[in-house]
Amino acid sequence: MLKRVILTIFFALTCQAMTLNAQVGFNYDVNVSDAPAFLFAMNSYMNSSEGSSGSASVALRQNLANGLTKTTHNIAVIWPDFESMQRDTARNATSAQWAAFQASLAKVATIESNVIFSATGLSTSNSSMASNPNQFKRFINFRVEPQNVASYTEALTELWEGCDDSVHHALFSLFGSGETGFTHAVVQTAASAEDLLDGTACSTDATVEFFSEVSEIREVMNDFIAVQMANW
Repeated sequence: MLKRVILTIFFALTCQAMTLNAQVGFNYDVNVSDAPAFLFAMNSYMNSSEGSSGSASVALRQNLANGLTKTTHNIAVIWPDFESMQRDTARNATSAQWAAFQASLAKVATIESNVIFSATGLSTSNSSMASNPNQFKRFINFRVEPQNVASYTEALTELWEGCDDSVHHALFSLFGSGETGFTHAVVQTAASAEDLLDGTACSTDATVEFFSEVSEIREVMNDFIAVQMANW
């Protein structure tokens, strides 16, 4: 059944605990050397009075197929708006508890890269999939020059009109990607690896047409798959 692509005010990136209007944040690619210790440090801080007082939601994912991402895990820290993000980061800058938390993480994990993301407002209509706590996610990071963004989003909208409810799709902008050159990413979310990867979520004809239309204006630079492990 065809599903109309709708403009939303949220970036559905994580989990059941996340508010659906969350739309900006930091994304970290990390190498974890001691997963139990890392999870213990995350739980300890996020369940503390300071860790639970902020307005951010946090999602921890384990990488299954890394693409060019030579890391073990992915972390997203998500706020409803830039004002909330700025308020929390300013508080953390002078917090002794935050500094101790960062020191404990540094003993068992290394941040390899990070970016800021922001919702474009374009997604498919099945928002309930994005709030499912059991998620498989595919991240397609790519570059589109500014003069081609409108043409790309038009082609993407047409593609998503031929998609069903088994996979949720969302487009967001990336900032501070450095040498990687990423400008945007499409995040696909499904309840199972089969739904995510079997290739039947979107019309085959529409998919072929989309690839033809964006072949000269989009450069895919990384593509990786992860599974949700925890959320706070």
